[in-house]
Amino acid sequence: MTAAHEIRNLIEHTTTGTHRRRVPEEVKQQVRLYAEHRRAQGATWQAIARETALAARKLRTWCQKPLPTASPPVLRPVQVVEKPKASTDLLLVASTGLRVEGLGVEEAARLIRLLA
Repeated sequence: MTAAHEIRNLIEHTTTGTHRRRVPEEVKQQVRLYAEHRRAQGATWQAIARETALAARKLRTWCQKPLPTASPPVLRPVQVVEKPKASTDLLLVASTGLRVEGLGVEEAARLIRLLA
């Protein structure tokens, strides 16, 4: 297990100078292992951050479990069916409550004229 002072030295060597370089994945992995070990011992993120000279937020980000990758889309068989034809039948409801269903347009017009 890498000790906290060794981790601080590794990070310091990779981020020195005016142009900060990206911390190598191998160093991040050592930080993750150390942090997991310390968390199992009950250490807080802030305590581990002080020990490693890293910001607690960065430390937690590095230690987050990666999100599960989405599974590739699966093609499923489908059955294409013909859309039922819209009914052209009309429904006529008179003010008296008379209800007449299944009429065509011409039959409904004739019935309206008769009832008028």
